[in-house]
Amino acid sequence: MANITYADEIDPYFGIPWPEGQLRYDKGKLVCALSDYEVDELTERDPQQAETLTRLLLDQPKAEKDDPIAWGWTLPSWRRVMETWNDTKIHVILGGNRSSKTIFQTRMLMHLAMQIPEAELRSMHVSEERSISDAQKHTHQALPMRYKRGKKKSENHSLLYSQKNGYSDNKMILPPLDEDVERGSTIFFNNYRQYMADAQIFEGWNAHCIACDEEISEDIFNTLLARLTDFHGRLILTFTTLQGWTPLINTLLKGAQVTKKRYSKLIGRDLPVEQISANWPDCRIYNWWSEDSPFIDSSELIRTYSKQPLEIKLARLFGIPSKSFHGRFPKFSKEVNVIPHDQIPFIKDPTLRVTRYFSADPGGSKPWVAIWAAVLDTGEIYIYREFPDQTMGAWALPHVNGAGRSTGKPGPGQKPLGWGYADYSTYFKDQEQGEEIFERIVDPRMGAATVRTKEGTSNIINSMTDLGFVFRAAPGQEIESGCAAINDLLSWDEAEPLTEKNRPKLYVSDQCDNTITSLMEYTGTGGSAEHFKDFPDCIRYLVTSGAEYVTHNMLQTTGGGGY
Repeated sequence: MANITYADEIDPYFGIPWPEGQLRYDKGKLVCALSDYEVDELTERDPQQAETLTRLLLDQPKAEKDDPIAWGWTLPSWRRVMETWNDTKIHVILGGNRSSKTIFQTRMLMHLAMQIPEAELRSMHVSEERSISDAQKHTHQALPMRYKRGKKKSENHSLLYSQKNGYSDNKMILPPLDEDVERGSTIFFNNYRQYMADAQIFEGWNAHCIACDEEISEDIFNTLLARLTDFHGRLILTFTTLQGWTPLINTLLKGAQVTKKRYSKLIGRDLPVEQISANWPDCRIYNWWSEDSPFIDSSELIRTYSKQPLEIKLARLFGIPSKSFHGRFPKFSKEVNVIPHDQIPFIKDPTLRVTRYFSADPGGSKPWVAIWAAVLDTGEIYIYREFPDQTMGAWALPHVNGAGRSTGKPGPGQKPLGWGYADYSTYFKDQEQGEEIFERIVDPRMGAATVRTKEGTSNIINSMTDLGFVFRAAPGQEIESGCAAINDLLSWDEAEPLTEKNRPKLYVSDQCDNTITSLMEYTGTGGSAEHFKDFPDCIRYLVTSGAEYVTHNMLQTTGGGGY
Protein backbone atom coordinates (compact mmCIF):
# COMPACT_ATOMS: atom_id res chain seq x y z
CA MET A 1 0.00 0.00 0.00
CA ALA A 2 1.35 3.43 -0.94
CA ASN A 3 2.23 5.88 1.80
CA ILE A 4 -0.56 8.37 2.49
CA THR A 5 0.09 12.05 3.07
CA TYR A 6 -2.74 13.65 5.00
CA ALA A 7 -3.85 17.18 4.18
CA ASP A 8 -3.40 18.26 7.81
CA GLU A 9 0.26 17.19 7.83
CA ILE A 10 1.61 19.60 5.25
CA ASP A 11 2.82 23.16 5.74
CA PRO A 12 -0.06 25.34 4.46
CA TYR A 13 2.01 28.53 4.24
CA PHE A 14 3.11 29.89 0.89
CA GLY A 15 4.05 33.24 -0.64
CA ILE A 16 5.20 36.51 0.89
CA PRO A 17 3.14 38.29 3.58
CA TRP A 18 1.83 41.58 2.22
CA PRO A 19 3.71 44.47 3.93
CA GLU A 20 0.65 46.51 4.72
CA GLY A 21 1.24 50.26 4.87
CA GLN A 22 4.55 50.07 3.02
CA LEU A 23 3.54 49.11 -0.51
CA ARG A 24 0.59 49.77 -2.76
CA TYR A 25 -0.50 49.17 -6.34
CA ASP A 26 -1.03 52.09 -8.70
CA LYS A 27 -2.84 50.93 -11.86
CA GLY A 28 -1.33 47.49 -11.45
CA LYS A 29 2.21 48.69 -10.78
CA LEU A 30 3.83 48.05 -7.41
CA VAL A 31 5.02 51.29 -5.76
CA CYS A 32 6.19 52.40 -2.33
CA ALA A 33 3.39 53.72 -0.11
CA LEU A 34 5.78 55.59 2.20
CA SER A 35 6.73 59.22 1.76
CA ASP A 36 10.37 60.16 1.26
CA TYR A 37 10.50 61.24 4.89
CA GLU A 38 9.07 57.89 6.07
CA VAL A 39 11.56 55.98 3.90
CA ASP A 40 14.47 57.93 5.40
CA GLU A 41 13.09 57.35 8.89
CA LEU A 42 12.70 53.62 8.24
CA THR A 43 16.27 53.43 6.90
CA GLU A 44 17.60 54.92 10.14
CA ARG A 45 15.29 52.95 12.45
CA ASP A 46 15.48 49.56 10.74
CA PRO A 47 18.03 49.33 7.91
CA GLN A 48 17.30 45.63 7.33
CA GLN A 49 13.58 46.22 6.86
CA ALA A 50 14.29 49.15 4.56
CA GLU A 51 16.60 46.97 2.45
CA THR A 52 13.94 44.22 2.31
CA LEU A 53 11.38 46.76 1.14
CA THR A 54 13.73 47.95 -1.59
CA ARG A 55 14.48 44.40 -2.75
CA LEU A 56 10.76 43.58 -2.88
CA LEU A 57 10.09 46.60 -5.07
CA LEU A 58 12.83 45.50 -7.45
CA ASP A 59 12.54 41.72 -7.38
CA GLN A 60 9.01 40.68 -6.39
CA PRO A 61 7.11 41.59 -9.59
CA LYS A 62 9.39 39.53 -11.87
CA ALA A 63 9.79 36.75 -9.31
CA GLU A 64 6.01 36.42 -8.94
CA LYS A 65 5.63 35.92 -12.69
CA ASP A 66 8.16 33.09 -12.50
CA ASP A 67 6.64 31.49 -9.38
CA PRO A 68 3.35 32.94 -8.05
CA ILE A 69 3.25 30.41 -5.20
CA ALA A 70 6.67 31.16 -3.75
CA TRP A 71 6.80 34.88 -4.60
CA GLY A 72 3.17 35.96 -4.78
CA TRP A 73 1.69 38.16 -2.08
CA THR A 74 -0.45 36.57 0.62
CA LEU A 75 -2.85 38.91 2.42
CA PRO A 76 -3.54 38.88 6.19
CA SER A 77 -6.92 37.25 5.50
CA TRP A 78 -5.16 34.47 3.57
CA ARG A 79 -2.69 33.94 6.39
CA ARG A 80 -5.55 33.49 8.85
CA VAL A 81 -6.80 30.49 6.86
CA MET A 82 -3.26 29.12 6.82
CA GLU A 83 -3.03 29.55 10.61
CA THR A 84 -6.17 27.47 11.19
CA TRP A 85 -5.58 24.96 8.38
CA ASN A 86 -4.44 21.97 10.43
CA ASP A 87 -7.26 22.06 13.00
CA THR A 88 -10.13 23.12 10.72
CA LYS A 89 -11.72 20.84 8.12
CA ILE A 90 -14.18 23.28 6.49
CA HIS A 91 -13.03 26.78 5.55
CA VAL A 92 -15.92 29.00 4.45
CA ILE A 93 -14.78 32.32 3.00
CA LEU A 94 -17.66 34.77 2.63
CA GLY A 95 -16.03 37.62 0.80
CA GLY A 96 -17.04 40.93 -0.65
CA ASN A 97 -16.66 41.52 -4.36
CA ARG A 98 -13.03 41.50 -5.57
CA SER A 99 -11.72 40.42 -2.15
CA SER A 100 -9.30 37.89 -3.76
CA LYS A 101 -11.30 34.74 -2.95
CA THR A 102 -10.69 32.96 -6.27
CA ILE A 103 -6.99 33.84 -6.39
CA PHE A 104 -6.51 32.43 -2.89
CA GLN A 105 -8.27 29.12 -3.46
CA THR A 106 -6.53 28.41 -6.79
CA ARG A 107 -3.12 29.21 -5.32
CA MET A 108 -3.81 27.04 -2.30
CA LEU A 109 -4.70 24.13 -4.60
CA MET A 110 -1.49 24.69 -6.58
CA HIS A 111 0.53 24.85 -3.37
CA LEU A 112 -0.99 21.55 -2.19
CA ALA A 113 -0.32 19.97 -5.57
CA MET A 114 3.37 20.83 -5.21
CA GLN A 115 3.55 19.74 -1.54
CA ILE A 116 1.63 16.45 -1.44
CA PRO A 117 2.91 13.49 -3.48
CA GLU A 118 0.16 12.18 -5.78
CA ALA A 119 -2.29 14.74 -4.41
CA GLU A 120 -5.96 14.33 -5.37
CA LEU A 121 -7.48 17.80 -5.62
CA ARG A 122 -10.81 19.14 -6.92
CA SER A 123 -11.73 22.59 -8.19
CA MET A 124 -15.48 23.18 -8.57
CA HIS A 125 -17.52 25.96 -10.15
CA VAL A 126 -21.09 26.63 -11.22
CA SER A 127 -20.71 25.40 -14.80
CA GLU A 128 -18.05 24.20 -17.21
CA GLU A 129 -18.00 27.65 -18.81
CA ARG A 130 -17.30 29.34 -15.46
CA SER A 131 -14.73 26.69 -14.62
CA ILE A 132 -12.80 27.44 -17.82
CA SER A 133 -13.12 31.24 -17.63
CA ASP A 134 -12.43 31.56 -13.89
CA ALA A 135 -11.03 28.54 -12.04
CA GLN A 136 -8.90 27.06 -14.82
CA LYS A 137 -7.64 30.48 -15.92
CA HIS A 138 -6.51 31.40 -12.40
CA THR A 139 -5.03 27.95 -11.87
CA HIS A 140 -2.94 28.34 -15.01
CA GLN A 141 -1.84 31.80 -13.85
CA ALA A 142 -0.73 30.25 -10.53
CA LEU A 143 1.35 27.57 -12.30
CA PRO A 144 5.09 28.32 -11.88
CA MET A 145 6.92 29.16 -15.10
CA ARG A 146 9.20 26.11 -14.84
CA TYR A 147 6.17 23.91 -15.55
CA LYS A 148 4.96 26.10 -18.42
CA ARG A 149 8.40 26.02 -20.07
CA GLY A 150 8.83 22.28 -19.67
CA LYS A 151 7.32 19.33 -21.45
CA LYS A 152 3.53 19.65 -21.52
CA LYS A 153 2.61 15.96 -21.51
CA SER A 154 3.97 12.50 -20.71
CA GLU A 155 2.62 9.18 -19.44
CA ASN A 156 2.19 10.55 -15.93
CA HIS A 157 1.56 14.27 -16.36
CA SER A 158 -0.50 16.64 -18.50
CA LEU A 159 -0.37 20.44 -18.61
CA LEU A 160 -2.08 21.02 -21.95
CA TYR A 161 -4.02 24.30 -21.65
CA SER A 162 -5.72 26.80 -23.92
CA GLN A 163 -7.52 30.02 -23.09
CA LYS A 164 -10.57 28.83 -25.03
CA ASN A 165 -10.96 25.30 -23.68
CA GLY A 166 -9.02 25.29 -20.41
CA TYR A 167 -7.10 22.16 -19.43
CA SER A 168 -7.31 19.04 -21.57
CA ASP A 169 -10.03 16.69 -20.26
CA ASN A 170 -10.68 19.18 -17.43
CA LYS A 171 -7.70 18.04 -15.40
CA MET A 172 -4.22 19.32 -14.69
CA ILE A 173 -1.56 16.75 -13.74
CA LEU A 174 1.83 17.94 -12.50
CA PRO A 175 4.98 15.88 -13.12
CA PRO A 176 5.76 13.50 -10.21
CA LEU A 177 7.47 15.29 -7.32
CA ASP A 178 10.43 12.87 -7.26
CA GLU A 179 11.66 9.56 -8.69
CA ASP A 180 9.98 7.48 -5.98
CA VAL A 181 6.51 8.82 -6.87
CA GLU A 182 4.66 7.11 -9.70
CA ARG A 183 1.97 9.70 -10.41
CA GLY A 184 1.81 13.44 -10.49
CA SER A 185 -0.58 15.47 -8.36
CA THR A 186 -3.91 16.07 -10.11
CA ILE A 187 -6.38 18.94 -10.00
CA PHE A 188 -9.74 17.83 -11.42
CA PHE A 189 -12.13 20.54 -12.61
CA ASN A 190 -15.81 19.78 -11.92
CA ASN A 191 -19.00 21.84 -11.83
CA TYR A 192 -22.30 21.81 -9.98
CA ARG A 193 -24.33 21.11 -13.11
CA GLN A 194 -22.69 17.70 -13.30
CA TYR A 195 -24.20 16.88 -9.91
CA MET A 196 -27.62 18.11 -11.00
CA ALA A 197 -27.46 15.85 -14.06
CA ASP A 198 -26.15 12.80 -12.18
CA ALA A 199 -25.40 12.93 -8.44
CA GLN A 200 -23.36 9.71 -8.69
CA ILE A 201 -20.57 11.66 -10.39
CA PHE A 202 -19.66 13.07 -6.97
CA GLU A 203 -19.50 9.63 -5.34
CA GLY A 204 -16.65 7.13 -5.07
CA TRP A 205 -13.58 9.36 -5.31
CA ASN A 206 -11.58 10.98 -2.51
CA ALA A 207 -9.62 14.21 -2.22
CA HIS A 208 -6.99 16.01 -0.17
CA CYS A 209 -8.80 19.28 -0.82
CA ILE A 210 -11.95 20.44 -2.60
CA ALA A 211 -12.28 24.12 -3.49
CA CYS A 212 -15.75 25.40 -4.47
CA ASP A 213 -16.08 28.83 -6.05
CA GLU A 214 -19.66 30.16 -5.63
CA GLU A 215 -22.27 28.77 -3.26
CA ILE A 216 -23.22 25.09 -3.36
CA SER A 217 -26.45 23.39 -2.29
CA GLU A 218 -26.79 21.55 1.02
CA ASP A 219 -26.91 18.24 -0.86
CA ILE A 220 -23.59 18.89 -2.60
CA PHE A 221 -22.07 20.15 0.67
CA ASN A 222 -23.00 16.96 2.53
CA THR A 223 -21.83 14.79 -0.36
CA LEU A 224 -18.42 16.44 -0.62
CA LEU A 225 -17.63 16.06 3.09
CA ALA A 226 -17.65 12.28 2.68
CA ARG A 227 -15.06 12.57 -0.09
CA LEU A 228 -12.51 14.08 2.32
CA THR A 229 -12.33 11.31 4.92
CA ASP A 230 -9.48 9.17 3.52
CA PHE A 231 -6.94 11.99 3.38
CA HIS A 232 -8.10 14.14 6.33
CA GLY A 233 -9.08 16.48 3.51
CA ARG A 234 -10.07 20.11 3.54
CA LEU A 235 -13.10 21.85 2.00
CA ILE A 236 -12.78 25.49 0.89
CA LEU A 237 -15.99 27.35 0.03
CA THR A 238 -15.63 30.86 -1.35
CA PHE A 239 -18.58 33.02 -2.40
CA THR A 240 -20.36 36.34 -2.01
CA THR A 241 -23.64 35.97 -0.10
CA LEU A 242 -25.97 37.64 -2.58
CA GLN A 243 -28.92 35.36 -1.76
CA GLY A 244 -28.84 36.09 1.98
CA TRP A 245 -29.64 33.35 4.47
CA THR A 246 -30.01 30.37 2.17
CA PRO A 247 -30.42 26.86 3.69
CA LEU A 248 -26.64 26.30 3.44
CA ILE A 249 -25.84 29.65 5.09
CA ASN A 250 -28.36 28.85 7.80
CA THR A 251 -26.77 25.51 8.67
CA LEU A 252 -23.31 27.09 8.70
CA LEU A 253 -24.05 30.34 10.57
CA LYS A 254 -27.02 29.55 12.82
CA GLY A 255 -25.77 29.90 16.39
CA ALA A 256 -22.16 30.41 15.25
CA GLN A 257 -19.66 31.72 17.80
CA VAL A 258 -18.08 35.01 16.76
CA THR A 259 -14.36 34.79 17.57
CA LYS A 260 -13.17 37.97 15.85
CA LYS A 261 -14.84 41.31 15.17
CA ARG A 262 -13.76 44.50 13.47
CA TYR A 263 -15.16 48.02 13.33
CA SER A 264 -16.46 49.26 9.98
CA LYS A 265 -16.55 53.01 9.52
CA LEU A 266 -18.92 52.61 6.56
CA ILE A 267 -21.48 50.60 8.54
CA GLY A 268 -20.81 52.35 11.84
CA ARG A 269 -20.42 49.27 14.04
CA ASP A 270 -18.44 46.10 14.70
CA LEU A 271 -18.86 43.32 12.14
CA PRO A 272 -17.85 39.67 12.49
CA VAL A 273 -14.73 38.63 10.59
CA GLU A 274 -14.35 35.08 11.92
CA GLN A 275 -16.81 32.60 13.41
CA ILE A 276 -16.93 28.94 14.43
CA SER A 277 -20.01 27.08 13.24
CA ALA A 278 -22.28 25.57 15.90
CA ASN A 279 -23.67 22.84 13.64
CA TRP A 280 -20.27 21.99 12.13
CA PRO A 281 -17.61 22.37 14.88
CA ASP A 282 -14.81 21.62 12.34
CA CYS A 283 -15.92 24.66 10.32
CA ARG A 284 -14.66 28.25 10.42
CA ILE A 285 -16.34 31.11 8.59
CA TYR A 286 -14.22 34.07 7.50
CA ASN A 287 -15.48 37.42 6.19
CA TRP A 288 -13.11 39.05 3.73
CA TRP A 289 -13.63 42.75 3.12
CA SER A 290 -13.28 44.25 -0.34
CA GLU A 291 -11.37 47.22 1.05
CA ASP A 292 -8.55 44.92 2.25
CA SER A 293 -7.47 43.86 -1.25
CA PRO A 294 -4.48 45.90 -2.45
CA PHE A 295 -4.93 44.52 -5.97
CA ILE A 296 -7.90 46.77 -6.77
CA ASP A 297 -9.01 50.37 -6.25
CA SER A 298 -11.35 49.48 -3.40
CA SER A 299 -12.41 53.12 -2.94
CA GLU A 300 -14.17 52.93 -6.31
CA LEU A 301 -16.06 49.81 -5.24
CA ILE A 302 -17.04 51.32 -1.89
CA ARG A 303 -18.25 54.51 -3.59
CA THR A 304 -20.36 52.42 -5.97
CA TYR A 305 -22.29 50.71 -3.17
CA SER A 306 -22.08 53.30 -0.37
CA LYS A 307 -25.67 54.56 -0.90
CA GLN A 308 -27.21 51.14 -1.48
CA PRO A 309 -29.46 49.36 1.07
CA LEU A 310 -27.66 47.81 4.02
CA GLU A 311 -28.03 44.20 2.88
CA ILE A 312 -26.33 45.03 -0.44
CA LYS A 313 -23.43 46.81 1.26
CA LEU A 314 -22.96 43.98 3.75
CA ALA A 315 -22.97 41.28 1.06
CA ARG A 316 -20.97 42.99 -1.68
CA LEU A 317 -18.38 44.77 0.49
CA PHE A 318 -18.06 42.54 3.58
CA GLY A 319 -19.38 39.11 2.55
CA ILE A 320 -22.05 39.18 5.28
CA PRO A 321 -25.51 37.69 4.63
CA SER A 322 -28.18 39.82 6.25
CA LYS A 323 -31.60 38.38 5.49
CA SER A 324 -33.65 35.74 3.77
CA PHE A 325 -34.01 36.55 0.07
CA HIS A 326 -37.81 36.88 0.21
CA GLY A 327 -38.25 37.70 3.90
CA ARG A 328 -41.27 39.64 5.16
CA PHE A 329 -38.98 41.87 7.22
CA PRO A 330 -36.32 43.00 4.71
CA LYS A 331 -34.70 45.54 7.02
CA PHE A 332 -34.15 43.14 9.89
CA SER A 333 -30.43 42.44 10.10
CA LYS A 334 -28.27 40.52 12.56
CA GLU A 335 -25.62 43.19 12.16
CA VAL A 336 -27.98 46.01 13.19
CA ASN A 337 -30.93 44.62 15.15
CA VAL A 338 -29.29 41.83 17.17
CA ILE A 339 -27.56 43.04 20.35
CA PRO A 340 -25.20 41.08 22.65
CA HIS A 341 -27.35 40.28 25.67
CA ASP A 342 -25.01 41.97 28.16
CA GLN A 343 -25.02 45.14 26.03
CA ILE A 344 -28.80 45.64 26.17
CA PRO A 345 -29.20 48.98 28.02
CA PHE A 346 -31.31 47.76 30.96
CA ILE A 347 -29.23 44.54 31.30
CA LYS A 348 -26.03 46.59 31.32
CA ASP A 349 -27.55 49.08 33.76
CA PRO A 350 -30.22 47.39 35.95
CA THR A 351 -31.23 50.77 37.43
CA LEU A 352 -32.55 51.95 34.05
CA ARG A 353 -36.35 52.23 34.09
CA VAL A 354 -38.24 50.27 31.41
CA THR A 355 -41.77 48.98 30.83
CA ARG A 356 -41.87 45.20 30.38
CA TYR A 357 -44.33 43.16 28.33
CA PHE A 358 -45.03 39.48 27.80
CA SER A 359 -46.58 38.26 24.52
CA ALA A 360 -47.70 34.69 23.85
CA ASP A 361 -49.01 32.54 21.02
CA PRO A 362 -50.46 29.40 22.63
CA GLY A 363 -50.20 26.20 20.61
CA GLY A 364 -52.27 23.04 20.53
CA SER A 365 -50.04 20.02 20.90
CA LYS A 366 -46.98 22.21 20.24
CA PRO A 367 -45.38 24.22 23.06
CA TRP A 368 -46.60 27.76 23.51
CA VAL A 369 -44.43 30.45 21.93
CA ALA A 370 -43.64 33.56 23.96
CA ILE A 371 -41.38 36.59 24.11
CA TRP A 372 -40.49 39.09 26.79
CA ALA A 373 -39.87 42.68 25.68
CA ALA A 374 -39.00 45.96 27.36
CA VAL A 375 -39.66 49.50 26.12
CA LEU A 376 -37.28 52.35 26.93
CA ASP A 377 -38.33 55.96 27.39
CA THR A 378 -36.83 56.62 23.93
CA GLY A 379 -39.43 54.28 22.42
CA GLU A 380 -36.92 51.53 21.57
CA ILE A 381 -38.19 47.99 22.08
CA TYR A 382 -35.82 45.20 23.16
CA ILE A 383 -36.87 41.53 23.01
CA TYR A 384 -34.71 40.02 25.73
CA ARG A 385 -36.13 36.51 26.35
CA GLU A 386 -37.99 33.86 24.37
CA PHE A 387 -39.72 30.53 24.83
CA PRO A 388 -38.86 27.95 23.61
CA ASP A 389 -35.26 29.14 23.69
CA GLN A 390 -32.10 27.75 22.14
CA THR A 391 -31.61 25.25 24.99
CA MET A 392 -34.72 23.45 23.69
CA GLY A 393 -33.49 23.49 20.10
CA ALA A 394 -34.47 25.33 16.94
CA TRP A 395 -38.19 26.06 16.66
CA ALA A 396 -38.17 25.72 12.86
CA LEU A 397 -35.72 24.83 10.10
CA PRO A 398 -35.52 26.20 6.53
CA HIS A 399 -37.51 24.16 4.01
CA VAL A 400 -39.21 24.76 0.66
CA ASN A 401 -42.32 22.66 0.04
CA GLY A 402 -43.31 20.93 -3.19
CA ALA A 403 -45.15 24.03 -4.37
CA GLY A 404 -41.95 26.07 -4.09
CA ARG A 405 -43.09 27.96 -0.99
CA SER A 406 -40.72 28.61 1.86
CA THR A 407 -42.73 27.08 4.70
CA GLY A 408 -39.95 25.84 6.95
CA LYS A 409 -40.28 22.58 8.84
CA PRO A 410 -40.62 21.72 12.54
CA GLY A 411 -37.44 21.82 14.59
CA PRO A 412 -36.73 20.03 17.89
CA GLY A 413 -38.18 23.02 19.76
CA GLN A 414 -41.68 21.99 18.63
CA LYS A 415 -41.54 18.67 20.45
CA PRO A 416 -44.67 18.43 22.70
CA LEU A 417 -44.06 19.14 26.39
CA GLY A 418 -47.31 17.81 27.78
CA TRP A 419 -47.70 20.93 29.94
CA GLY A 420 -50.95 22.28 31.33
CA TYR A 421 -51.87 25.86 32.25
CA ALA A 422 -50.28 25.58 35.71
CA ASP A 423 -47.00 24.35 34.21
CA TYR A 424 -46.79 27.31 31.84
CA SER A 425 -47.76 29.79 34.55
CA THR A 426 -45.14 28.44 36.96
CA TYR A 427 -42.37 28.32 34.36
CA PHE A 428 -43.02 31.81 33.03
CA LYS A 429 -43.16 33.34 36.52
CA ASP A 430 -39.90 31.61 37.46
CA GLN A 431 -38.25 33.23 34.45
CA GLU A 432 -39.50 36.65 35.56
CA GLN A 433 -38.01 36.64 39.05
CA GLY A 434 -37.45 40.26 40.10
CA GLU A 435 -39.15 41.69 36.99
CA GLU A 436 -42.32 43.77 36.93
CA ILE A 437 -44.40 42.79 33.90
CA PHE A 438 -46.66 45.68 33.00
CA GLU A 439 -48.94 43.76 30.62
CA ARG A 440 -49.38 40.26 29.20
CA ILE A 441 -50.75 39.94 25.67
CA VAL A 442 -52.08 36.82 23.95
CA ASP A 443 -53.28 35.71 20.50
CA PRO A 444 -56.93 36.92 20.46
CA ARG A 445 -58.17 33.85 18.58
CA MET A 446 -56.49 31.14 20.68
CA GLY A 447 -56.80 33.11 23.90
CA ALA A 448 -60.60 33.32 23.66
CA ALA A 449 -61.20 29.91 22.05
CA THR A 450 -63.57 27.76 24.12
CA VAL A 451 -62.05 24.59 25.59
CA ARG A 452 -63.62 21.89 27.73
CA THR A 453 -62.56 21.54 31.36
CA LYS A 454 -63.69 19.35 34.27
CA GLU A 455 -65.91 22.20 35.40
CA GLY A 456 -67.46 22.77 31.96
CA THR A 457 -66.04 25.18 29.42
CA SER A 458 -63.49 27.98 29.64
CA ASN A 459 -60.73 29.57 27.58
CA ILE A 460 -57.00 30.24 27.93
CA ILE A 461 -57.46 33.81 29.14
CA ASN A 462 -59.86 32.81 31.95
CA SER A 463 -57.89 29.73 32.94
CA MET A 464 -54.59 31.61 33.19
CA THR A 465 -56.30 34.48 35.07
CA ASP A 466 -57.46 31.98 37.68
CA LEU A 467 -53.76 31.14 38.18
CA GLY A 468 -52.83 34.81 38.63
CA PHE A 469 -51.47 35.12 35.10
CA VAL A 470 -53.65 37.84 33.60
CA PHE A 471 -53.76 38.14 29.79
CA ARG A 472 -55.21 40.82 27.52
CA ALA A 473 -56.24 39.74 24.04
CA ALA A 474 -54.30 41.48 21.30
CA PRO A 475 -56.33 43.51 18.75
CA GLY A 476 -57.70 41.29 16.01
CA GLN A 477 -55.88 43.11 13.22
CA GLU A 478 -54.91 41.67 9.85
CA ILE A 479 -51.48 40.06 9.61
CA GLU A 480 -50.45 42.57 6.96
CA SER A 481 -51.04 45.56 9.23
CA GLY A 482 -49.13 43.88 12.04
CA CYS A 483 -46.16 43.15 9.76
CA ALA A 484 -46.25 46.75 8.55
CA ALA A 485 -46.06 47.93 12.17
CA ILE A 486 -43.00 45.74 12.75
CA ASN A 487 -41.36 47.07 9.59
CA ASP A 488 -42.00 50.62 10.80
CA LEU A 489 -39.98 49.83 13.92
CA LEU A 490 -37.19 48.33 11.79
CA SER A 491 -37.05 51.28 9.40
CA TRP A 492 -34.03 53.59 9.15
CA ASP A 493 -32.09 55.29 6.36
CA GLU A 494 -29.63 52.59 5.32
CA ALA A 495 -27.80 54.94 2.94
CA GLU A 496 -26.55 56.94 5.94
CA PRO A 497 -24.47 55.81 8.97
CA LEU A 498 -26.20 54.58 12.12
CA THR A 499 -26.61 57.40 14.63
CA GLU A 500 -28.77 58.14 17.65
CA LYS A 501 -31.29 59.82 15.35
CA ASN A 502 -30.95 57.44 12.39
CA ARG A 503 -31.53 53.99 13.83
CA PRO A 504 -34.32 51.38 14.11
CA LYS A 505 -36.58 51.04 17.15
CA LEU A 506 -36.70 47.23 17.45
CA TYR A 507 -33.82 45.08 18.79
CA VAL A 508 -33.39 41.44 19.80
CA SER A 509 -31.00 39.85 22.30
CA ASP A 510 -28.47 37.48 20.73
CA GLN A 511 -29.80 34.85 23.16
CA CYS A 512 -33.17 34.83 21.37
CA ASP A 513 -32.02 32.60 18.54
CA ASN A 514 -35.47 31.37 17.50
CA THR A 515 -36.83 34.91 17.30
CA ILE A 516 -33.87 36.01 15.19
CA THR A 517 -34.13 33.11 12.77
CA SER A 518 -37.89 33.51 12.43
CA LEU A 519 -37.61 37.22 11.62
CA MET A 520 -35.06 36.41 8.93
CA GLU A 521 -36.88 33.41 7.44
CA TYR A 522 -40.57 34.34 7.66
CA THR A 523 -41.97 35.02 4.19
CA GLY A 524 -45.74 34.89 4.72
CA THR A 525 -46.13 32.73 1.59
CA GLY A 526 -46.85 29.55 3.55
CA GLY A 527 -49.95 30.85 5.35
CA SER A 528 -50.83 29.15 8.63
CA ALA A 529 -48.57 26.21 7.65
CA GLU A 530 -45.43 28.36 7.78
CA HIS A 531 -43.40 27.25 10.78
CA PHE A 532 -41.50 30.52 11.14
CA LYS A 533 -44.64 32.58 11.80
CA ASP A 534 -45.08 31.98 15.55
CA PHE A 535 -42.41 34.31 16.90
CA PRO A 536 -43.29 37.12 14.47
CA ASP A 537 -46.92 36.62 15.59
CA CYS A 538 -45.88 37.34 19.18
CA ILE A 539 -44.14 40.52 18.03
CA ARG A 540 -47.25 41.50 16.05
CA TYR A 541 -49.45 41.13 19.13
CA LEU A 542 -46.96 43.25 21.08
CA VAL A 543 -46.71 46.18 18.66
CA THR A 544 -50.39 46.27 17.64
CA SER A 545 -51.35 46.38 21.32
CA GLY A 546 -49.56 49.72 21.63
CA ALA A 547 -46.56 48.66 23.68
CA GLU A 548 -44.98 51.84 25.01
CA TYR A 549 -42.98 53.23 27.89
CA VAL A 550 -45.28 53.94 30.84
CA THR A 551 -44.43 56.02 33.90
CA HIS A 552 -46.15 55.81 37.26
CA ASN A 553 -47.56 59.31 36.70
CA MET A 554 -49.32 58.07 33.57
CA LEU A 555 -51.10 55.44 35.66
CA GLN A 556 -52.42 57.82 38.32
CA THR A 557 -56.20 58.38 38.44
CA THR A 558 -57.28 61.99 37.93
CA GLY A 559 -60.74 63.53 38.41
CA GLY A 560 -63.94 61.54 38.89
CA GLY A 561 -66.73 60.17 36.85
CA GLY A 562 -68.97 57.18 36.52
CA TYR A 563 -70.47 54.73 34.10
